[in-house]
Amino acid sequence: MGDRAIAAVLDSVVIAFLMVPVGMWAAAHWGGITPSGFELRGIAAFFTFSSVGILWLVYYWLLEGVSGATLGKLVMNVRVRRFDGSNIDLRRSLIRNLLRVIDAIGVYLVGFLVALLSGKRQRLGDHVADTVVVQASAGKVARVAATLAWVAVIASCFIAAYKLHAGGPQSETARPGAPLSQATPRGAKLGTQANPAQAGPRLTRAEIGTDSTENFQIIGASSEFYPDTPQIVCVWNIGGIDPGTLIKSVWIAEDVGEGTPSNYQIAEKSITGLNEGKFFMTIPTNGWPIGKYRLEIYIGDNLAKQLPFTVKQR
Repeated sequence: MGDRAIAAVLDSVVIAFLMVPVGMWAAAHWGGITPSGFELRGIAAFFTFSSVGILWLVYYWLLEGVSGATLGKLVMNVRVRRFDGSNIDLRRSLIRNLLRVIDAIGVYLVGFLVALLSGKRQRLGDHVADTVVVQASAGKVARVAATLAWVAVIASCFIAAYKLHAGGPQSETARPGAPLSQATPRGAKLGTQANPAQAGPRLTRAEIGTDSTENFQIIGASSEFYPDTPQIVCVWNIGGIDPGTLIKSVWIAEDVGEGTPSNYQIAEKSITGLNEGKFFMTIPTNGWPIGKYRLEIYIGDNLAKQLPFTVKQR
């Protein structure tokens, strides 16, 4: 029982870490990447938890159905077998693991109690699938290989998430729920249009809308939005860029009523060396304040473009 419990913890760690790259990918596509990671809401949250739930089932089903053991079980040297000692098949593995939904209630409390009261230490899934968990006789080499594979999966999740975060121009988010009056004043200088760079990198396209495609085409192009608009997106292209060029977006509330001084910065994000991408803000908890806004896009220290937009009542 102790080895099985440790194996379950090891497998749960694998599934938990799979959520990191999946969540980062979802946040990049539906909004939610932050400077230090990501946050999930709406479609992004639904996609992430649904996908990880499916991966959780497939992980147990295929590994136990093919080899009789997950990575955690391989490390702890236990296997799932039929009563005659033969390997289980994919059908029995599917039945056994579908019932994890019940066995896992209360952090596997249900499965633990059922197994504890069973003569052959079978949880509910084992009873229904006619399977049993037994001690294996694998050598140290197999256990070391399984341990290295376990570490490799976790490391790969971190690396994939890091690349998604670092390479995504969609890392721009507003601070949900933060009142605009808490933002830092931009000052009068940013209220004046600067001259774009005449040589070197140049902004060739910048459009604002409500969403974008994976190849950075704007969806719902508009300069007018509503208090309940889920997100405001800008897609852009830059020509003649080199890897060291800094691209910065600054979202500013020009005039959103009393309590918020004019030309207040809402959010800012800088990235380097991309020739296309998107910046966006997600809706604050209390919705967008009605008023006038603008997005400023900088290439290096030069203000390349200002994109004014408004939020109004429907």
